[in-house]
Amino acid sequence: MKEEKEKLIREKIEEEDFIEMLKLKSVRQRVIEILIREKNFKPEEIETDAAFALELSDCKTSVTIDLIINLSVASFMVIKCTPSAIESWERYVVAFARVVKDYQIPYAAVADGENIKIFDVPSGTVTADLFFSREEANQLMKNFRKIPCPPKKTEKEKRIIYAFESIKYPIIKDNM
Repeated sequence: MKEEKEKLIREKIEEEDFIEMLKLKSVRQRVIEILIREKNFKPEEIETDAAFALELSDCKTSVTIDLIINLSVASFMVIKCTPSAIESWERYVVAFARVVKDYQIPYAAVADGENIKIFDVPSGTVTADLFFSREEANQLMKNFRKIPCPPKKTEKEKRIIYAFESIKYPIIKDNM
C-alpha cells in the first residue's frame, strides 16, 4: 500500500515537472521569437543554456542561464525565462549578471513570454518593461566599459545564485 502511494506521488511529481518543462520551453521560444522577429537581433547573437563555472569560497559548481544576448563588444543581457512569477527570479538574474563573467553584464531580464522586467545591473534598478531593439542595444553598448562586480559584493552575489540553482534543480532522493 505504502509503495503504491509513493509510486503515485512520484508519477504525479514527474508529470508536473514535465508540464513545467513544456511551459518553460514555450516561454523561451516566445522570447527568442520576440528578440529575432521584433527586435532584430541575429540568431547567432542569442546564446541558449549558457553554462558558467561559479567558484565560491568553499565550493565550485556550474550554473546556467536561459539566454544571453552577445554583441560584438561584450555580453549585453542575460535573460531568465519562467512560466510564472517573474518577480521571484529578479534577484537571481541580477546576481547572475554581476558575477558570471569577469565584468558585470550591463542588463538582466526576467520574462514569462508576455511580461518582462529589465534591470540595469550595476544599480539593480528596473530600467524597462520591453526588450531593447538591436539598434538600441548597440547604442547602449557604445561607451560600455567592462567593470567587475565590487569585491565586497561578489561572494554574496554568488551565494544568491547558488541558492537559486538548488531551486531550479531540486535534489531527487534516490531509493536505496
